[in-house]
Amino acid sequence: MPKSSPVTFTAQLKKFKENIFELRTAKKDRLVLIIMSNTHDPALCTGCIKDAAAIKKVFKEICEYTGYAFCSIEVSGKNYSEKNLFKAFDSMGLYNDVTVFYYSGHGFSYKKDSKSKYPQLDMRRHSNRKDFNKIDFIENNTQNLKVLLQIMRFNGGRINIAIADCCNTTIPFLRKKDSIKDMVIADGVMVAPSKSFTKKLYADDDNMVCVLVSSSTQGQPAITDKETGSIFTHYFTQTIKTLFTKHSKTNQFFPWVKVLRATAQKAFKE
Repeated sequence: MPKSSPVTFTAQLKKFKENIFELRTAKKDRLVLIIMSNTHDPALCTGCIKDAAAIKKVFKEICEYTGYAFCSIEVSGKNYSEKNLFKAFDSMGLYNDVTVFYYSGHGFSYKKDSKSKYPQLDMRRHSNRKDFNKIDFIENNTQNLKVLLQIMRFNGGRINIAIADCCNTTIPFLRKKDSIKDMVIADGVMVAPSKSFTKKLYADDDNMVCVLVSSSTQGQPAITDKETGSIFTHYFTQTIKTLFTKHSKTNQFFPWVKVLRATAQKAFKE
């Protein structure tokens, strides 16, 4: 039998958008997951493939746990690019109940940039071009995790979560003026931080929830294991699975702070 042609990213986007529209029309609570995974880099591909599969599986289980409908799309392999990520953001439409962005790949921080503690995400698609590793090309294909959360938030819903499992090591270059401007804007529109994350806050339809998660602190590398995938993602998914076995369904409240603290402790120890 002839091999079937791979589904194009345009076709995936169309199906993704239609699925969300159908769920919204049916007035079903939904969680939208966008995964960006650097599966084309030989140094990372094994771990990134495992990470993407584990994240998709565990968020499906979260939806079963909370009663949300699940809708997802993956930006990886030949489709891996900043342009395609933004297409996915644009396709998810407005007013979803929960939107989640998960990234697995390379990350970095600029020197003398202590205020920007979240990593820059490397969105260079695979290329043999001579300037692939030049800083100008890198900077034209990177976004900060905090900036991406804000872009997603204005295209998404009330609860927005951005997770990056990547290095946050410092490179010997300063952040450029345009990037500084983006960071200032992101800081200016960020939801005010809360000292607690309660069920009441989570369930309040008038309260916007934003959760930013980085696997590594500024200047720190991330670690990937060929058997389990990235260490942070491994413990994140394992912590959630343990939670499922210990607690009954929670009527759409998920204890994110508890899960993330437990994950951080385990990953740091490892």
